[in-house]
Amino acid sequence: MIDGEFELDGYAFGTEDHEVWVQTLDLGTREQLTADAPISGGVGRVMGRDSEDAPEWTFDLRVRRGGGTFDALGRLRAAWQGHAEPGALSVLRYSLPGRVRRVYGRPRRFTPDADAVRHAWHHGRAPVLASFQLADPRVFDDVARSVTLSVVPASVGGLEAPLVAPLSTVRSSAPRAGLVDAAGDAPAPVTVTFQGPITDPWVRGPGWEVGLSGHIAYDQTVTVDALAATATLSPGGASVGGRLTRRTRLRDAVLRPGQQELTFGGSDQTGTATVTISWRDAWWSL
Repeated sequence: MIDGEFELDGYAFGTEDHEVWVQTLDLGTREQLTADAPISGGVGRVMGRDSEDAPEWTFDLRVRRGGGTFDALGRLRAAWQGHAEPGALSVLRYSLPGRVRRVYGRPRRFTPDADAVRHAWHHGRAPVLASFQLADPRVFDDVARSVTLSVVPASVGGLEAPLVAPLSTVRSSAPRAGLVDAAGDAPAPVTVTFQGPITDPWVRGPGWEVGLSGHIAYDQTVTVDALAATATLSPGGASVGGRLTRRTRLRDAVLRPGQQELTFGGSDQTGTATVTISWRDAWWSL
């Protein structure tokens, strides 16, 4: 991408090299969702748990294509249609000097200027106000980072005295730990992909755990996305959110800026199961 360029689900715009360029961009207002309550019979208020709402970005756009302005306006309108399915998100990427980042959300308002037809007819351009509602207040690096861990066989099986029924030669597994170093200045949600064969796999970071109950076959993976709050089995794409363990809290499954340890465990008879933890470094601003 070139500096000043935006891309909405593959539709590029933003600079004078494009048929649609950005005149101005309003990044919206930081809004806090609070649970404050007035002090009964007293003065002031009790501060509750705060959370940060996601802003709405507003683009002042100019569509210009000479005699093809109306066609260009139609392509922009189609790109701004976005998704309609519950939970589905659009990706808005952008490039600034020294960085390419992305936000997630959905296109919202699309308002051509009241005189857009006249502008397009006489001047070969049409002003449009369009907005993009962020689903999360953070912005993310465009390139994801990842680390892959495997289980460590603690023993190779066999029988040990005293023998107690039922007898088993199943290989047990010891947890494997690894260090990661997250950049950014905001917590970065993780995506966890378990590759079988493994039973009851889990991965832990500082203050959080993502775990699954049951077995994952050698030719299967389960991907748990903390940002989208989904758990998906592959192949097939079936949702397996019901298999997440009680200790799993997806909103807490983040990498905080700095170095931290991740630990992977589960029961694997082959010693070949893995987990891949991926993330995009997160930021509170552009």
